[in-house]
Amino acid sequence: MSGAMPIARTVFALLILALAAAPAHASPVRVTIATDSGGAELASTPGAADEGGAAAWPGDGDIAPGPGGTPFGQPLPLPLPLPLPRLPQVPVLPQPVPQLPAVTTSFVPGTVARLRTDGRAAIPRAAPKRVRSLISQYNRIVGRRYRWGGGHAVVEDTAFDCSGAVGYGLIKTGLLRSTMVSGSFARWAAPGAGRWMTIYANRSHVYTEVAGLRLDTSAVGDPSGAGGVRWRPVIGERGGFEVRHPVGL
Repeated sequence: MSGAMPIARTVFALLILALAAAPAHASPVRVTIATDSGGAELASTPGAADEGGAAAWPGDGDIAPGPGGTPFGQPLPLPLPLPLPRLPQVPVLPQPVPQLPAVTTSFVPGTVARLRTDGRAAIPRAAPKRVRSLISQYNRIVGRRYRWGGGHAVVEDTAFDCSGAVGYGLIKTGLLRSTMVSGSFARWAAPGAGRWMTIYANRSHVYTEVAGLRLDTSAVGDPSGAGGVRWRPVIGERGGFEVRHPVGL
């Protein structure tokens, strides 16, 4: 048997060379080589089955990284959406409260004043006496044109600015001693809205709402668009205005 050993070694070397040239993932091949001890079985393929029976080939399940670290065959991450451009904010004008049809009478039942067909206010009979007097005094200047400074040098004027008009009724009913500019009305009397009368004021403008109607020289929120001293639909508080009311009203 001593002559068989060189032959066995030669065959073994040839098998090793053949196995090295075998394609990857080829099926495992087991070869039996005769030896002096009666033969030995050799697993001739790399990645032979492990104890669980699965071939353990190096790199199985791995994906080579592409440029930038992204694996080949994997979808690229979607770019984040660009933020939407900010649109300029459009100031929202106050919406007037829907008004009941105009009346022709000087007085109406209930506690809410009504606009008359001649532009004056119909006085609510159930309102307090001072409120009824306020509306009556304001009725006297409704329709007067606007003039800056009007109603300040003299109370009984032919034209009024915003603060002169608001101050007129307050002076005539004893709620105010003398006229004030709009900025002063922003600090006058009590803070907050009143039950019967509310004043809205800042450094540039002032208007008042009395028993459901608004006395104002500005046509904001008034479908008629008329200028001067007018009773108009109520609009409540506008941005940038202080809210005040006479004590007790």
